[in-house]
Amino acid sequence: MKPLSTPLIPYEKMKTIEKIGTFPIHLAALKDLDKALEEICELYAPESPAEEEKLLNLCPYFGVIWPSARALSTFMSERKTQFTKKRGIEIGCGLALPAIVAARIGAWMQASDFHPDVEAWVAENAALNQASIEYLTWDWTQFDPHPATLVPGSYDFVLASDVLYESRHPADLVRALARLVKPEGTIYLSDPGRAYLGRALEEFETLGFHRHEFEYDVEESSSRPEIRLEKTRRIRVFELVRSV
Repeated sequence: MKPLSTPLIPYEKMKTIEKIGTFPIHLAALKDLDKALEEICELYAPESPAEEEKLLNLCPYFGVIWPSARALSTFMSERKTQFTKKRGIEIGCGLALPAIVAARIGAWMQASDFHPDVEAWVAENAALNQASIEYLTWDWTQFDPHPATLVPGSYDFVLASDVLYESRHPADLVRALARLVKPEGTIYLSDPGRAYLGRALEEFETLGFHRHEFEYDVEESSSRPEIRLEKTRRIRVFELVRSV
């Protein structure tokens, strides 16, 4: 496989609008995810499972507006007072739709992702919506080292949408989020029903968090934003607070 560099290819973007509550959110998104993935695989041609995994980690899945981000953003738009004038962070943010909504509501926001290309996309999307968001390049599965501006135990709320992809993720996620949030703070997690969700919820319970659960039927995602699939997906949103 040829050496990896980022961006892997010159990404084609398009502008789209998400209607979240009363907010029209303007986003730059990947024009065609499937086409981009085909071009990347053709260009780099991984020759072993290890090379495939390395390439997969750098593929631009962050460039799609996923249903879990829509659901979490809708949840926040219905409960503005829970976020206004609060300090929050979104992890694994991708295009940062939830972080942008929180900032528009009046929260002081940071957003983070491990992917080296995400920072430029977040900056563009924040600017499109006149939202103030500080970006951090950070991999939450490796809590330390972490950026100096990420302060454990200082956040009123932490946001995470659709981040449970691997068997190691439940323990890593729960540990990271629990370390970020204030003792009296709240974690908001949205998930489409992935296999590792149950384990994550058990881990939260072990650490003394109790949860409230909400369900949203939101628009299903397409690899091409201009195509509206006209079908919905049910997403669960969890509000997690430490037991008193």
